Amino acid sequence: MERVAATIAAHKMIAARDTVLVAISGGADSTVLLHALVELRTRRRFRVRACHVHHGLRGAEADEDAKRAAALARSLKVPFSQHRANVRAFAREQGMSVEAAARAVRYQLLEREADSLRASRIATGHTADDQAETVLLNVLRGSGPAGLAGIPPVRGRVIRPLLDVTRAEVEAYCTAHDLQYRLDRSNLDTTFTRNRIRHEILPALRKVQPRVDACLGRLADILRAENEFMVQQTADVLREVGAQRPGEVGVACAPFGLLPKALQRRVLRAAIARLKGDELDIELERVDALVDLAVSGRTGAVIELPGRVRAERTYGEVVLSLVSPPKTVVAREWRLSVPGEVAASELGIELTAARSRARRAPSSPMSALLDAKDIKAALTVRTRRRGDRFTPLGMRRAVKLQDFFVNAKVPRAERSRVPLVLSGDEIVWVVGYRISDRYKVRDATRRTIRLDARRQD
Repeated sequence: MERVAATIAAHKMIAARDTVLVAISGGADSTVLLHALVELRTRRRFRVRACHVHHGLRGAEADEDAKRAAALARSLKVPFSQHRANVRAFAREQGMSVEAAARAVRYQLLEREADSLRASRIATGHTADDQAETVLLNVLRGSGPAGLAGIPPVRGRVIRPLLDVTRAEVEAYCTAHDLQYRLDRSNLDTTFTRNRIRHEILPALRKVQPRVDACLGRLADILRAENEFMVQQTADVLREVGAQRPGEVGVACAPFGLLPKALQRRVLRAAIARLKGDELDIELERVDALVDLAVSGRTGAVIELPGRVRAERTYGEVVLSLVSPPKTVVAREWRLSVPGEVAASELGIELTAARSRARRAPSSPMSALLDAKDIKAALTVRTRRRGDRFTPLGMRRAVKLQDFFVNAKVPRAERSRVPLVLSGDEIVWVVGYRISDRYKVRDATRRTIRLDARRQD
């Protein structure tokens, strides 16, 4: 009990008049957590609520866990709530393992319940053993300092008051206070890596170093403090070498190249996090490739990253940006009468065609003037197709439409939705960009056709 009180005080976990939502599974750890917080609530003047998340796994066993959790809350006179989730369905939808999906769903539901109760804290029953397992698991994954920092005592409004208590001490507390709890048999399944660490690897390490759990906990404490310092340093450096713009972050290559390798990696990770909201799935190999791109990459080189992030080397920057999801390719074709108009709703544009005697080319890129005598076939509107070519105004030879888009710096995601006006099989206007040289107004032109495009709201 006093160890829990000391942990709460050391990390300023709970203040007077806080409402603490305790996540209870029915197991030993959360049973002790709820009991200890009930014992402390009068002394520290906070309120306690309890919540159980039923993951929809393990059938009747999970149902019994829920009953045990409810009975515990009732015996301690703590208000209780329960939520049920379909974790397997969520895992399929998100492409996650069942274990990872269960964790994600659990925290989502706890956060939602805390919001409804206006609870300022969510307490979970992680112990010193959980800390040791997490650090060792992250060692085996090849994690950096953030991963080796393990489970933080406080993360947002989530607190871990049992983080300095061992699992053996938890079980002894249950015995001393005659607390009944459930055993989750899935925790014995060594096909899960964490369980293999718990039941096989850590026991073997304890034979070499009996205090291995404490050593791993101390490692986490050291690296957590150092990582927090480096996070602040990285934010300061990113402000100096980076520029945040709508939808992108630019990192200036010259000053970036003078940074130590450790800061280079962290700066790029921080830039990615600003765009996508986290650094998940960004492996060391990808980060080092980005460092090389910034230090010695060729102009125009591109690296695609998870989370729709793209990094491109420009003349003086590496520009990280979020790529829009690919838009549906529009295969439809519209007929444009002269005079007449057509609404190509799938492309978000309306086009009109009118007979004219004007000879001066319009100044707007959304308007075009063509020599009427060169229009031999009906006008149609469509998007690009494989093999499209046309002769841009000012050029004598036809080029691939793809090459024109590249030279005109048309964003890759937009190229398949640029409207094209054709006469027969020939492109006469790439809407918003350029007409074909073959249809331009000449000195001998007497009659013209004016085309206007307008974006739909």
